[in-house]
Amino acid sequence: MRLNILGLAVTGALFWGWALPTPIFAQAQTAKPTGEEEQDWQGLPPGKGREETFYLCAPCHSLKMVTQQGLSAGRWNEAIDWMVAEQEMPPLEADERKLIVDYLARFYGEDRKARSAKKRQP
Repeated sequence: MRLNILGLAVTGALFWGWALPTPIFAQAQTAKPTGEEEQDWQGLPPGKGREETFYLCAPCHSLKMVTQQGLSAGRWNEAIDWMVAEQEMPPLEADERKLIVDYLARFYGEDRKARSAKKRQP
């Protein structure tokens, strides 16, 4: 019985991308890009805070998990609080946290679905 529960937990963690670092993390640690155009940002749009967001989020889970959220700045802050408290994410300095939250709220905020729908309309 315990083996089945453990198997389900591991399968669920792998499915959600929590158990293993993403492959890009290993690449990011071994080789730093020499130019902006050489870096694979996994779809993160250019903007102030992109690099910090990428290197904070990608080691622990898929960036798809980040990009699909659509949270307000307040909710992004709550998510970071939860990850620090429950997922052993290291606490961030105030200025770095603001930079990352501002980036996430700008590109993956509550209105991202509305922006996306407008782009699809003729």
